[in-house]
Amino acid sequence: MKKSEKNFIYKIVEKLLSNFTDKIVCISKAEYQSAITNGIDNGDKLRIIENGINVQAVCDAKPVERHELGIPSDAFVVGMIGRVSPQKAPDIFIKAARLISEKIPNTYYIIVGSGEEEEEVKQYAQKHGLNLIITGWTDKPYSYLKIFDIAVLLSRWEGFGLAIAEYMAAEKNLVATNVDAIPTIVENGVDGKLVSVDSPQEVADQVYFYYTHPVEAKAMRGKAKEKVEKMYDISRVVLQHKELFQELYNH
Repeated sequence: MKKSEKNFIYKIVEKLLSNFTDKIVCISKAEYQSAITNGIDNGDKLRIIENGINVQAVCDAKPVERHELGIPSDAFVVGMIGRVSPQKAPDIFIKAARLISEKIPNTYYIIVGSGEEEEEVKQYAQKHGLNLIITGWTDKPYSYLKIFDIAVLLSRWEGFGLAIAEYMAAEKNLVATNVDAIPTIVENGVDGKLVSVDSPQEVADQVYFYYTHPVEAKAMRGKAKEKVEKMYDISRVVLQHKELFQELYNH
């Protein structure tokens, strides 16, 4: 089934179910606007409770040992957390990797996840001599994240983008696509870098910027960490849901 057909079915289902709900939680401002645009609700039932992560769990994660993965201690590591599927654009990630390696030869690439495009990505990496590791499914994604130098999320569409918050919590410089909810989380040039969808050259350029501007890169990491602690910790999400349930109960 095509993506457009799936979206049509989802919209019909959501419209029907909205008639039987008291409140609809939107995990981002982008989802709130999408619900109104697509006629799910006029706004009366919608409540924005932005997603969040366990910041402390990211901070406490123990890094995997680079030598266990065959990565030299002095290598530059670019990685992503996400499914190896069309939404997350692993094809763009690996094409950007080729461009990055032209300027930073000692670069290794990690994809933390699995999916239907795994074999294609591996074949591209092998053909172009790229140092690629795909972890497959893992219950310790943060341990891999800890050894990234740069973290990317190149989604073609995204309701929120939890990986963005995880990157910020791990104090990683990040490159992400300027799509849907992502620009509501990342302030371009302040705490991360935003690029166009399906643009490996833009991705490579921004990775190289971080590589050649360490002072600016460090400042951006610090601002990202401050933001995620203030705005995207799971404790805030729990509190807002508790308040919503109490409000519904009182009525």
